Amino acid sequence: MTIAWRDAMSIGVAELDADHKRLVALVNACEKAAGEVNPAVGQRMFELVVDYCTTHFKREEVFHLSSGAPDYERHKKQHQEMTVEARNLWREFLAEVDPKRKAACVGRLSDLLNRWMIEHVLKEDMRLKPYAGKKVQLAQVKPAASAAPEPGLQAVTQISEVKSRTGEKRQATDIEYELPPELAHLMQRFQFVVPQMPEVKGDFDSFEQLCEAAIHHRVNKILVFFQRSNPEVKRKLPPVFLASPAFAAKFHAAVSKFIIPAITASRQIKMMSASVDCSGLDTENFWELLKQILKDSILATWRSAWDDLRLVPVTKPDGSRVLQVKDETKLLREMLAADEDALYDLPKVGNREIDVFISLLDTTVDWWDSLNRTWDIVEDIYEQEKDPRVFQDKARVGALRDNLLAAFQRFPEQWGDFLILACHRMFPRVSSLFIEDFTRSVGRNETEREAIMPYTIRYLRQVRDFPSIREKEAAEEAQWQAEIDELRKFLKGWGGQTQD
Repeated sequence: MTIAWRDAMSIGVAELDADHKRLVALVNACEKAAGEVNPAVGQRMFELVVDYCTTHFKREEVFHLSSGAPDYERHKKQHQEMTVEARNLWREFLAEVDPKRKAACVGRLSDLLNRWMIEHVLKEDMRLKPYAGKKVQLAQVKPAASAAPEPGLQAVTQISEVKSRTGEKRQATDIEYELPPELAHLMQRFQFVVPQMPEVKGDFDSFEQLCEAAIHHRVNKILVFFQRSNPEVKRKLPPVFLASPAFAAKFHAAVSKFIIPAITASRQIKMMSASVDCSGLDTENFWELLKQILKDSILATWRSAWDDLRLVPVTKPDGSRVLQVKDETKLLREMLAADEDALYDLPKVGNREIDVFISLLDTTVDWWDSLNRTWDIVEDIYEQEKDPRVFQDKARVGALRDNLLAAFQRFPEQWGDFLILACHRMFPRVSSLFIEDFTRSVGRNETEREAIMPYTIRYLRQVRDFPSIREKEAAEEAQWQAEIDELRKFLKGWGGQTQD
């Protein structure tokens, strides 16, 4: 049944009322989507609901705390439980293959949103209505009466339009603080370069051209994801190869030279693709509209073409066994080598690297959204455990490590290396010491750890060759601790409340 917004639902806070109107629209749209067997529509509904949880709940919590309304912790806990409900249901949706089962997940999402409206918005959120007329301030701090006016900690909420991690514009609640200049950076929002989804292309003349472009597009999503960076974080050593745009360009050229010809020459693929109508297809929807048997054939040929480049074990006259490098693999090594050492670090391409290259294409699963959702969680936990703001929730010690270990289980095993090294490039306080400690969770000794995280262990060995890296990290950590201590003293001196 369609829900209509009524004035009686209003809290009296424009931004929160706008959010609740948005929820009403989501309830109605989701109810309609539940009656359709359309996975793409269902996917979009889940994305909108999770984005709603991310933006609205935080905005409402800031108002709740700032206005002095009671039961803040209980209300916040409800938000957390609601977010977990939505995310768990989304995971079920993503795990389902049958479109009808996916539609059933959307139906459960519709029921969930209706329950939110009845039990939370129309009951719990209405408790905020008496506080709607109060000026919203997260912390009201005043100097002593005898003191001259000085810069204090003044936190005010500001509703502004910002870009989300996906580049989509949305409203967000920012908190602005007035602090001594030397401490102001401790309250600034975490900044980083957001990887943008590769451009979708269409209008291809043949299946072969479209297939090649679609392969590059899907592979590029993985490469682009791992290219994320933070201009404020300076690392002495070059990034691992998968994190470099320079490597990505060379890799695409290698795919076109060594792999695509095997796919386009496959007799089985030619026969099955003869009836494919390329009109209306592009590099994004290509995989969704192909029959599974054709997708499986393309993936099998992708893998076999890479397997043909593997090093082959041979027995020498003296009885010893070595790996022989094929001429094509030597050429592949030359094509993928960095033009400058500072661009990226890539060992001589061997069977381990070929396993990584194979993992970059999955014709059935598009990993882009799942990778970015996982990263959002990793980023949040990093801030809460390693770099929390004064009024931010704090995660327990080890939360980031445990979350990363769990993330490793969600993706191809070869990607764990690149995820932890991405954290090192992005997050100032994920030092080489943190990484070294992290690797102890995956093996009892360095040999075992190298078998699981070869590129991370390779990176740590390079770090040990430069003692200045560890010295710099120790100095930066000491400086951060000193600044945090100074901030706490400042807040206590002005009457602010901090979380220990």
